[in-house]
Parts: sequence; C-alpha cells; structure tokens
Amino acid sequence: MRVLHFTEAGMRLEWIEDILAVAETGSLIRAAERRNLTQSAFSRRIRMIEDQLGTELFDRSRKPVELHPAAREQCGEMQDLAVRLRRLAAALGDAARTHVVIASQHAITTAVAPALVQRIAASRDIGIRLRSANRDECYTQLLTRQADIMLFYATERLPLPMEPGFVELHRMGADSLIPVFAAARLDELEAALARDELPVVAYPDEVFFGRVLRDDIRPRLAGLTLRPKAETSLTLAALQLAATGAAVAWVPETLAREEVRSGRLADLGPRLGAQPLQLMATRLRAAHSPDAGAVWRAITAG
Repeated sequence: MRVLHFTEAGMRLEWIEDILAVAETGSLIRAAERRNLTQSAFSRRIRMIEDQLGTELFDRSRKPVELHPAAREQCGEMQDLAVRLRRLAAALGDAARTHVVIASQHAITTAVAPALVQRIAASRDIGIRLRSANRDECYTQLLTRQADIMLFYATERLPLPMEPGFVELHRMGADSLIPVFAAARLDELEAALARDELPVVAYPDEVFFGRVLRDDIRPRLAGLTLRPKAETSLTLAALQLAATGAAVAWVPETLAREEVRSGRLADLGPRLGAQPLQLMATRLRAAHSPDAGAVWRAITAG
C-alpha cells in the first residue's frame, strides 16, 4: 500500500468520517449504523473512496476488517483534519447563508413542504431553501450543518437512529403509506390477483420506503407472489407508474390524495394493507440563526 497523506489527498469531510467510523467501531456493520446507512450502501461508499484515492485502506482478509497500518497511523491526522473542516464549513455557512435550509424526504417535499413554506412565508419575511433527498442523505445534511431543519417519515419499526440529547424532535402529524392503482384498469389487477400475483413498483432496499415495503408490508402479503414491474427511489415516479396501470405502488396518502379524490387512482389499502407513518421534524441542539429559530417555532406551533 502506498503512503497516503490525507491533507494532500483532496479528502472530503464525509470520507474522513466514514474511515474514522470504521476505525473507531472496529466493524463495517457498526460503522454503517453510525453513519445511518445500510451495510451494503456503506461498503459501496468505502470502495468508492478507495477508488478515488487509488489505494486500499482496509485489510479485508481480517475479520473484522482493519485499517492497513499506513492508514491507521494517520487516524490522528484525520481526526484533526475533520475538526478543522467542520469548523471551516460552519464558519463559511454561517457567513454566507441567506436562507433557512430545510432537508426533506422526496415525498414530503412534494406533498407537505409547499403548504408549510407558504404558511411560514405568509407571516415572516424569511427565505427558505428546500433540499429534497432520501432520508439518510437528509440526516447527513443535518449532521454536517448543510441544513438547519430536517423533515422525515418514521415508523415504529424504523425510527431515525439518533444520539440522545443531540437533536430536538417534533411530531408534525401522521400519514400513511397506501397502495394505489389506476382505477380504470382494476379489471387487469383483479385478473392478476386471481392468479395470486401482485404487480408492484419496488423501492430499493437501501431507501426508507424500500425497508418499510420489505419489513412491514410484504409479510402481510404472504399469500401473493409479488411481481416487481419497475423500481424507483422516487415516490412521485412510483405514483405515476401506478396511475398508468403499470403496477401497484405504495405511496404516502398525502401524495396520492388528490388523484384518489379525482377517481383516477384507487386506494387499495383496505384490501392490501396500509402502513402508518409519523411525519417528523428535527434539528440539532445547537446555536441557530434567528431565522432558523423562527422557522422551527412555526413548525412546532403546528
């Protein structure tokens, strides 16, 4: 392994934090949990980091994996660099930021956030920037102070893993993940169900709704053979696929509400089952700008 000096390697802060997570936990599994990623997604990211740096950082012949000695010797340097980068990012962000940044899951950005932003804007002269991403990416933005507030979904089985006392949480309300399908093509769906088959829009296992579909919904459909017709991480795309009659899609009720009311989509929740969702907001327990504080108070006031 060639000698690598991390201050000269064009390292990104999240790369350093990924490497340190493995070094400090001694396990890819525990490091992935700390970084709020699935093990497969975290392993891919570690491989990507090694590819970008042009060197192997970990000895995978050992169980659990270990940093190569040359990399382990620089853990102290990486820790110091991470601290400096966090301070620099925070200083630059505080100096340059003119908006309150809200990171939200894609479905929330489409279905819930617009009304929230309208309500805040109607009573306060505050600029708000919405950043839409999957749940894990939103949390990373919050932790790295790229976002002031995060909006996300949670279930009893899949809360957002957080360090106690590190963040503030507020339950904004409830939603439900419901199965929908094109109302005009229900006869085709009935024919598939008569064969004990269910065409579905799948979500990747590494995204939040993919885990909900796998762990909470699929076990209730044990008598059916699920036939994935498409896969997407975007609920809005899943909604459109259902509207064309391609397959059944489980999407948040708030996202599908108008289509169901119009009769274009049929809500199959009573037949196939729905999953309750908690709509949550969170922010770091830290100093906040006056504008960010005002937005948080507006959210928590309901």
